[in-house]
Amino acid sequence: MIRRRTLLTTALAATAAIGLAACTDEGSTGPSDGGGSDGGGDVLAGVTVSDDLGAEPTVEFTAPLEITAADAKIITPGDGALIAEGDTAIWRSHFVDASTGETLSSWWQGAPAGGMQVTPDGAGEVAFSFLTTVPVGSRFVMAGWQQGRDGQAYSLLQVADVDRVVSPLRAEGEPGDPSGSFPTVTLAENGAPTLDAPPEGEPPAQTTREELIVGTADTTRAGDYLTMHYTGWKWSDGSQFDSSWDRGAPFAFAQGQGQVIQGWDENLLDLKVGSQVMLVIPAAEAYGDQGELAGETLIFVVDILDAAHTNA
Repeated sequence: MIRRRTLLTTALAATAAIGLAACTDEGSTGPSDGGGSDGGGDVLAGVTVSDDLGAEPTVEFTAPLEITAADAKIITPGDGALIAEGDTAIWRSHFVDASTGETLSSWWQGAPAGGMQVTPDGAGEVAFSFLTTVPVGSRFVMAGWQQGRDGQAYSLLQVADVDRVVSPLRAEGEPGDPSGSFPTVTLAENGAPTLDAPPEGEPPAQTTREELIVGTADTTRAGDYLTMHYTGWKWSDGSQFDSSWDRGAPFAFAQGQGQVIQGWDENLLDLKVGSQVMLVIPAAEAYGDQGELAGETLIFVVDILDAAHTNA
C-alpha cells in the first residue's frame, strides 16, 4: 500500500535483480557451473566485467548483445557467508543496455543502492537459485530483462557488488521519549507493533514524527536505499490496513525518488538505523483523495533496519 507508483528504467539501481526475477522462471533449470542460465546458452560468454571491487565496473562486449536466455555468474567471489533464503541483501549496481552498451544507471555515478529479499517467490526461482550461491562481498553479473514504463522489455546487464545482508530485522536501541499524544505501541515477541487503543481527538494537520526507539547505528541521509518493517493504521477508526510484518518481508525504497507517499519520503531522514518511529500523516501527504485510503490520516510505526547511502 505504501508505494505511490512504480518507477522502472529510470530508477533501475533501486530495483530487484533484473530479468532473472521477472522473466525467466518458465522452463528454468537453475545455475550451472557457477552461472544462472535458464538453459538457453552461455549468454555471458562474450561479456567481460572488471573484477576490482574498489572501482566502478567496466563492462565490455560487442553490441548489440542478444539475450536469448537469462544468465548470471560471479565475477569476484567475496569472503562472507553465502546469501541464504530469506536474507535481505544490499548491493551497489551498475546497469548497462545490452543493445547499445550504454550505461543506464550506476551507483558509482550517484544512483541509489539497491537490494532484495532473496526468496523463491520474491526473486523468482532462477534468481533465487543463483543468489544463494553468492557470498557477501562478491561482484556478480546478470543478463536479463526489465520492463520499462512504456511496457516494453529491455535487455540489460546488471553488475552488482553485494555489500551486506540486513540484520537485525527489528528496531534495537534506547527507549525514546514520545509525547503521549498518540496511542501507545506494544511490541510482539518478534518486534511487530500493535496499537493499544484507537487514536482519539483531531489528527495533526501536518506529518508528525515521534521516536519510540532511538537506534545507535548510522544515520539516514537523502537518497538512501532504506530497508524497514512497518505497520499502518487509519486514524479514523484505528484499523490496520497494511503491514510488512504480516507479509514476512521487509520493505525497501530509494528515498527522494517519488516511489512512496510524501509523508514517508520527507520524514525518514536524520534517523539512526535501529530506530523505531511513529509517523502520523494527514491525507494531503499520504493518498489525498485517491484510492481506498482517500481522505484518511494514517499512522505508521516504522523500524529503520538499514540505510544504504549513495556515492556522494
